[in-house]
Amino acid sequence: MSRLRLVKVVCHAVSVVLALASAVYWFRASAAKVTKYDERYDVGIELQGHDPKNKNQPLNVVQTVVKQSILNKIAAVLIGLAALFELAASLIPSD
Repeated sequence: MSRLRLVKVVCHAVSVVLALASAVYWFRASAAKVTKYDERYDVGIELQGHDPKNKNQPLNVVQTVVKQSILNKIAAVLIGLAALFELAASLIPSD
C-alpha cells in the first residue's frame, strides 16, 4: 500500500470517528438536564420549573440551555473537523 493510499484511508477513518463522536455529543445535548445548581452553567439568572418526566424534580431551565449549548458547540466542532478530513481525503489522488 502506497503512502498516499494509507493517508487517504487514515483520513477517512478519522472522519468516521469524529462524525460518530459528534453524534454522541448531539445526543447528549438533546438529553441534557440540570436539576441541581451547577456553577459551571451559571449566567447570573435562573428560571426554575418542575420536570414531569423526571418525577417532578426541579429543573434549572437556563442552566440546562447553557449546558445543551456547550454540548452542541462541541458536536459542531467535531463534525466540522470530520468534514475537513473528508475534504483532505477527497483531494488525495487514488492509485
